[in-house]
Amino acid sequence: MGHRANYSGLVIAGIGFVLTRFTVALAVYEDPIRFYFAGVVPLVLGLVLAAFGVALVVADVDPRLVRSAARWCVIGTGAMLVLVVLTLLGSAGGIPTMEAVRSGTTLSTFLIGGSIGGTLTGLYAARSRRQNDALQQQANRLEVLNRMLRHEVLNAVNVIQGYTTLDDDSGRVSETIKKRSAAIAQTIEDVSYLTWSATTSDAPDVTTDLVAELRASVRTVRERHPDATISVDPLPDDLSVQASERLEQVITQLLENAVTHTAADTDVEVAVTTVHGSVRLSVRDHGPGLPEPQQRLLETGEITEFDDPRDGYGLNIVRLIVESFGGEIETDVTDDGTTVTVVLPRTEHRTTGIESSSTGLTGIRPSVPHLAVILGASVFAGVLYGLMSEQLGGSVAAIGVFYGINDPVVGWITHEFHSAVFAFVFAGLVSFAPARYRDHVPAYVVLGAAWGLAVWLVAAGFVAPIWLRLLGTPVPVPTFSGLLLVNHLVWGGSLGLLTALGYRYVTQQSHSTGDRSVDGSAEERPAADRRARRE
Repeated sequence: MGHRANYSGLVIAGIGFVLTRFTVALAVYEDPIRFYFAGVVPLVLGLVLAAFGVALVVADVDPRLVRSAARWCVIGTGAMLVLVVLTLLGSAGGIPTMEAVRSGTTLSTFLIGGSIGGTLTGLYAARSRRQNDALQQQANRLEVLNRMLRHEVLNAVNVIQGYTTLDDDSGRVSETIKKRSAAIAQTIEDVSYLTWSATTSDAPDVTTDLVAELRASVRTVRERHPDATISVDPLPDDLSVQASERLEQVITQLLENAVTHTAADTDVEVAVTTVHGSVRLSVRDHGPGLPEPQQRLLETGEITEFDDPRDGYGLNIVRLIVESFGGEIETDVTDDGTTVTVVLPRTEHRTTGIESSSTGLTGIRPSVPHLAVILGASVFAGVLYGLMSEQLGGSVAAIGVFYGINDPVVGWITHEFHSAVFAFVFAGLVSFAPARYRDHVPAYVVLGAAWGLAVWLVAAGFVAPIWLRLLGTPVPVPTFSGLLLVNHLVWGGSLGLLTALGYRYVTQQSHSTGDRSVDGSAEERPAADRRARRE
């Protein structure tokens, strides 16, 4: 899990913004009707693309999806640029003049179309790749279940059949049959759980204390391996993660695997760390190192083509269970040994419907429903900004100057674009707030007003005048306007208020619906997962 923003989204945002500026600059010399058809429509599409790129930067989405969209956005823009240049060269009979370029403003819209088409192609390609990966994982899962049934169950049955022909004077036969029968029952439970988890794409909405599960696993492994030494770093009293009670089975298997393979007179080291919205449980041994096929098995789910017992069914079960939690497994093999790290989403305060990030940008990364709330809040906050500006003698139409024309339509469109972009950034920044403030409306209002103050100070005070000077308008740098300060405070405060209310009532309702869906299917879960797995 990465702990960074999806920076590839900036490529999409940059292309959309630059192409929009280029299109409006060409269309500014046309008559009004042609301007609105050849300039406003590409303007809206380009600004939407730019805002979409910013949203991808902070969104809780697969980074591979963002990279694919950015890559195809560049390809689509480049392809259309080649076509535009060839068209201009052909129509001008040589190197085109600026007048020829301006006269062919409709050609410039192809650049916007190419960038949007490329972005959509990238999203579709990423979606198709994800579906293919899911199908491959399903195939691997079925193969694992087949091997489990053939080896674990059939081998146990053969042992039981063999022992039934022996006398039981010492009690050894009955004890062996008992153990093998228990192994069969456990295998059936595992197959039942893994079969159920394969039918749902959602991680379980269950909270489990990782510290309690870890301590129980350590006790179990120490009882089974009295000579083993397991050192555990200091642990907090409580650390809730998104997982079921099968987490103990995962930890126990990893500890037993480490104890079995660690070098003599060395400790198996266990450490738990928290990074933003995730918890990392690391188990380190000092053995010969995890073989490469088993590394790929844990990290990607790739299994060997042939039935190789060395791959181990225990690690397969670990991977599949962690996968059902919505977690990941990382491996680090060195000359000193192997470290296997299980990364699980940390349970956060869910009153706002915000869940722990699965990719780790911040404490909480906004999902698609949260971004929709932010977008709606930014539109209404932008309207309040504009109305306040008009009441105080300002003009939103003047914002169009930054894009080459002083026009009310362009001014309002670009103003709402600015509002959306800064709102998406606000969505990422507000996720750093402590959990106790994530459903506190006054806190959101204060944070929004503070963000409005920051935007006024930096964007309106420095960036805007520098931008105007580059366009040939002599203005002082910096420029601090009391009128703009009031407008930005109104914008920021209303953005924070609307965001908090949207998170509380809109996304919470969606989250509650998901909870009912999960709870409604609880009876279909394996019975073994509805009771404590303490031995």
